[in-house]
Amino acid sequence: MRIRKYLMYIGISLLFPYVATMFLNGMDLVVLNRKVEPEALLPLVLETQISAKYEAETLAAQAVIARSNLYRKVREGNEYLFFKELQQSIKTKKEFWKETDKKYEKAAEETKGQVLTYEGELRPVPYHEISSGKTRDGEEAFHDSQFAYLESVDSSADKESTEYLTSTYIAEQQLPEQLKIAERDKSGYVISLKADENILEAETFVLGMGIASSDFSIQRMTGQVRFLSRGKGHGLGFSQYGGNELAKEGKNWQEILYTYFPLMEISLIDAVNLKEN
Repeated sequence: MRIRKYLMYIGISLLFPYVATMFLNGMDLVVLNRKVEPEALLPLVLETQISAKYEAETLAAQAVIARSNLYRKVREGNEYLFFKELQQSIKTKKEFWKETDKKYEKAAEETKGQVLTYEGELRPVPYHEISSGKTRDGEEAFHDSQFAYLESVDSSADKESTEYLTSTYIAEQQLPEQLKIAERDKSGYVISLKADENILEAETFVLGMGIASSDFSIQRMTGQVRFLSRGKGHGLGFSQYGGNELAKEGKNWQEILYTYFPLMEISLIDAVNLKEN
C-alpha cells in the first residue's frame, strides 16, 4: 500500500498505533529532515478532505486538487507547513486510524501526476463542501487580480443537498450591539459586516463563530441571533457536492474539473516548473 511504503521510507512502523503516535506527537521531528513523496502521501491527504461515499470520479477530481496544492507547497518550500496542516486535520477527524479506504488509493493512482495549472503555473486550488448555488469569483473574494483564474460558475445542484441550509444561534451578549451586513459579492456571499463602528471581514467572522458559510442572513430573536447559512464552506473553487452530482450524471473527473475551473488546465506535473523563478 502506498501510504505504508511512504511510512517505511520515513522509518516508521507499519502498525497503525505507532503511526498515530508519529502523526499526533512526533511529526515535527520526523518531517524536518525528510523529503516529501507527494504521490505516496496523496491517499492519506484525500482521506482528510473528502468522504469515501462520494462517486469515484468525484474522488478523482479531488485527488487532482489535492495533488496540485501539495506540489505547490513543495515548490514553495512549504512542505513542512503542509505536514503540520495534515497533522491538525488528522487530530480533528473522528475514527481516522482505520485501514485507508481503497477508493482513495484508486483515485490517486488513476490521476497519477495530474495537476491543475494556470498559464503553466501551479496556483492555489480551493474546494468546499457545498456552494450556495454558485461558486465565488476569486478576484472579487480576495480583492486581488492574481486570483482571477477562479471564475464564478453555476452549481445550482447544491441547493438540493439536505445540508444546504444551516441555522447557527449565537447569544446576543457574544456579538456587537449593532451587527449588519455591509457588502455581498455577486454570488451572494457576505464580504464584510458593520459591527457598531467597525468593519469586520466576513470569512474571519464566520470561522470564528462556527457559522457554516459566509452566504448568510441575520435574524435577531429574543436573547440570541440566528445566522441562516446557504451552503457549507467558503464557496471558492470546487464544490464537492456539486461535483458529485455531475459524476452521477456520467461526467468524468476531467469534465468535472473543467466545469469548476474553466480557466485552468489539467497538466502532467513533469511539465510544470517546480523551481521558483
